[in-house]
Amino acid sequence: MNYTYNKKEAEVMLNAEINEYEATKRLKADERKSLYEWVADGNSVHSNPFYMYGEDGRLMDYVSALRNCLKEHKSDLCKELKSYEAEIEDLTDEERKDLHEWVADGNSVYDNPYYMSEDNGKPMDYIEAIRITADMRENPENY
Repeated sequence: MNYTYNKKEAEVMLNAEINEYEATKRLKADERKSLYEWVADGNSVHSNPFYMYGEDGRLMDYVSALRNCLKEHKSDLCKELKSYEAEIEDLTDEERKDLHEWVADGNSVYDNPYYMSEDNGKPMDYIEAIRITADMRENPENY
């Protein structure tokens, strides 16, 4: 017999699923928020939007896939940082410290907190943007 659930029944099932899931996983606040949004859209906690599969060939649950993606993203950012630092010869210790904090927060070296962009609309890299903003503060008459 093929049974379809109405919206209320599906919500009850998903809420029970998420409560059971939370009892077995230690979730950070941002993971919990993201998981609740995923489930609120009618998805199971045992699925993920990244189509990531575990070593056993089974679809990963949402939080495991999310953590895996974040780990890969941080690894990519670290590689990008090392390459970027090698390109800049006159990087000061203070700039290096600020740059490392920027990347540790999950940002790319090829972006900046000021939303500054090149003439072609491409985001300005971090060091160039902080140097320009420092110059703007010191020499406002030039801008």
